[in-house]
Amino acid sequence: MSAATTQSEQPLQTVSRRLAAEDIRIGSHVTVVQQVSELVSFLWIGDTSPEAREQPVMYRHTPSNSGEPYRVLAVCLPFVFAEDIHGEAETFDLRQCELTQLTEGYVDSIRRKRKESTAGKSSKTRSRRKKRKSKRRHK
Repeated sequence: MSAATTQSEQPLQTVSRRLAAEDIRIGSHVTVVQQVSELVSFLWIGDTSPEAREQPVMYRHTPSNSGEPYRVLAVCLPFVFAEDIHGEAETFDLRQCELTQLTEGYVDSIRRKRKESTAGKSSKTRSRRKKRKSKRRHK
């Protein structure tokens, strides 16, 4: 048994793999790891290039929500229709983003932790409401 597994042979750490468009399957969990965006070149501050200022400039970046799990609902290449763990739907254009596959364990960990934090917030909210009601009764 390796150091990266537990008694039940569940890996503690895994590596996600980037998906080719044809490898995306309905029901699998994915996240966006790279995104291509375009800006019109005149928006670059201090640009002294002799190129036409209205030409779009393409750049790759990692989105701020990278790692956020989405479950694939439908695929019609180059489009992928998916929903996040809250049920919000989104469409990804594979010409503008790169997806990676996530493990069930990773997604389950996020779900559990978010449920716990949501449950904690709602119980705190309930206790605040009770305190407000009791203060109103005592007035």
